[in-house]
Amino acid sequence: MIQYFFSFYPEKQIIDIEIRLASSNESRRKLHLPMWRPGRYQLQNFAKNVLNFSAKDDENNAISWRKTEKNVWSIYETTNKNLIIKYQYYANELNAGTSFLQKSYAYINPVNLCLYELEHINQSFEVFIKKTNDHVIFASGLKTESIGNNFKIKPKNYHHFFDSPIIISNNIFHKEFEVLKTKFHVWIQGNYQIDSDRFIQDLEKIAETQIQIFGEFPEKDFHFMLIVPENSYYHGVEHANSTMMVLGENGVLPQTYYNDLLGLASHELFHAWNIAKIRPKELLPYNYDKENYFETCFVAEGFTTYYGDKVLLSSGVLSYDQYLHELETTLRRHFEESDNASQSLLESSFDLWVDGYEKGTPNKKVSVYSKGAVVSLILDIKIRKKFREAKSLNEVMLALWNKFGDQRIGYSYQDIIDICESVYEAPLKDYFSQCIESNSSLFDYTNEHLEFLNLKMIKTGNICSLTETNVSKN
Repeated sequence: MIQYFFSFYPEKQIIDIEIRLASSNESRRKLHLPMWRPGRYQLQNFAKNVLNFSAKDDENNAISWRKTEKNVWSIYETTNKNLIIKYQYYANELNAGTSFLQKSYAYINPVNLCLYELEHINQSFEVFIKKTNDHVIFASGLKTESIGNNFKIKPKNYHHFFDSPIIISNNIFHKEFEVLKTKFHVWIQGNYQIDSDRFIQDLEKIAETQIQIFGEFPEKDFHFMLIVPENSYYHGVEHANSTMMVLGENGVLPQTYYNDLLGLASHELFHAWNIAKIRPKELLPYNYDKENYFETCFVAEGFTTYYGDKVLLSSGVLSYDQYLHELETTLRRHFEESDNASQSLLESSFDLWVDGYEKGTPNKKVSVYSKGAVVSLILDIKIRKKFREAKSLNEVMLALWNKFGDQRIGYSYQDIIDICESVYEAPLKDYFSQCIESNSSLFDYTNEHLEFLNLKMIKTGNICSLTETNVSKN
């Protein structure tokens, strides 16, 4: 049985990690550190935070090793030897995809700091996390048991562990609620001014609305995990049965951030279906050692961005006017920043691994989030208009769930076309050519479809605004 042991030095922001590996017939064993994390399709440099690596056998004899690649540690003369690997990880950066350590809490993203052997990626193992005190609280989508001075976890495999962030805290808000037989948890680390009871009630509505789209929830439970940072930050990352959100400013989550929080939570919850389960073929399974190029990120992130806001309206947690404000923000992000970009959505999806999430080269890429949401809006309107509201983009999402939700196979771009055309009951060549495959402006095309909602975009200079042309529709 592979075993991991974690302990903490918060004053130095250092996490101590020990790995115990059973003997094998291999004369050389290689330990890999992931090069990226699910939810961010960009190579990252986790290895820069690893220090003081050592290797010994179970009789405390040193074993030779050296680093053979950026993220690979090779250990030699290992035949029939039980190995004890020790190293440290510097956890000083806080966002929704990092690991962070301070006196009051430890935040662990296993994908950042867990060395592993590739051939054992589907194997179960044990993790022991040393408690910082007798009253510390464990928050995670992982199941845990308390054994003496340790929390014990037994992940199903490394994919499970890498997709399960952990907060260990002296003082963390926790509430539970249940929607359609699924148990939800809310964890808040830090100071907040929002009404927590209202937040729980709104999350119930959001969860119920999303479950009704798909007919079921993909997990037995789900954890909304929120850290309020000392600096200003807005970030969320999806996981199989949890989301990590970092939101707030100057050490507090003010009431003025409430709608942002709802939108972030709704977006990340939708990912529980769309990417955590419904996944492109190139990401099934994840390969943490290199780029996993795929051209359909507009489905993974664009559809999710659109639904993240749309569900706030359909669940009743936002008014129609509040929703229009969110929709205008999404439209402005695309049409003011990248409507004339040289890449199509397919190209920018693929090139996320090349260009990252920063603005990068001027007029090159489009956002898979904002343009992806715009084309989702257009497709939704197309379907709703043709079938007089009897169908919508919901039928596309349900078809994707029914075909790809069990993760036996992943989807291709052609699968997306086929399912959309099946729901639409007619070819959609013009839509996919103009919206997904082309780099031409979508301003007029979007306005043609917004007419159905009695809405119109107006552009003055480089500034866009959304106006109602008549009686608005819900």
